[in-house]
Amino acid sequence: MSAKFENKVVVITGSSMGIGNQMAWQLARQGARIVLNGRNAERPEKAGATLEAEGFTVMTVAGDVSKEADCRALIAQAVQQFGQVDILINNAGVSTEGMVTELEGSVFKKIMEVNYLGSVFPTQAALPHLKKSKGSVIFISSVAGIRGIPNYSVYSSSKMALTALAEALRIELADDGVHVGIAYVGFTENHPDKTIYDAQGKLVPQPKRDFIKAEPVEKVAARVINMIEKKTFKKVFTPLGKLNSVLNKLTPELVHQVLKRNFTKQR
Repeated sequence: MSAKFENKVVVITGSSMGIGNQMAWQLARQGARIVLNGRNAERPEKAGATLEAEGFTVMTVAGDVSKEADCRALIAQAVQQFGQVDILINNAGVSTEGMVTELEGSVFKKIMEVNYLGSVFPTQAALPHLKKSKGSVIFISSVAGIRGIPNYSVYSSSKMALTALAEALRIELADDGVHVGIAYVGFTENHPDKTIYDAQGKLVPQPKRDFIKAEPVEKVAARVINMIEKKTFKKVFTPLGKLNSVLNKLTPELVHQVLKRNFTKQR
């Protein structure tokens, strides 16, 4: 077993399934002590039990990352249990589909609270400890955060906001030895229980997108962990995501026309 993260304490928000849970497994196999988090106790506790059954060191803390008090409690319990925090991975997030004219105002608010403030609050709580450990804080963004995507306006907005947060934080922490990273992941294989918000704010099953090739969750998790190892700041995942990033800088009008054409076809 590799021990690259031996005894490192890693807090991963939204880690009861999907990318977050896969990162927990891969980091645990490399010696890390894992703190799992989810909105309710049942899922993270179940995920934690499977890790413990393999002999890994793990604790679970239920909490809603959109609530500042829950985030303070998450970090406080991690420190109480393990004495330190070395890595914070802001992975928790939700999505929605719908045109701007269709979405209820409450949906805009909820997505921003979870995807943006749900990264701000854990980071604020963890920073005093990350400064002591000279650790890492990672933000899980999306290729949708590179360019506004029609029908995903609020999701794109929330992920774009993470770029500004990470860029500012990197400068603010330049003298503290804390690594800041942001990962722009592409479409990833979803857990069967994955849900999104509909236009009225109701949780519904994640729609299948057979026209998009999904990245294996194991591969995405490994890439994020590699960013931590190499202290990488920004990384765009998937060939399509990289192409989008380059073209958006060089020929933004072309990207606009392509997105417009595709959106028109889908209507």
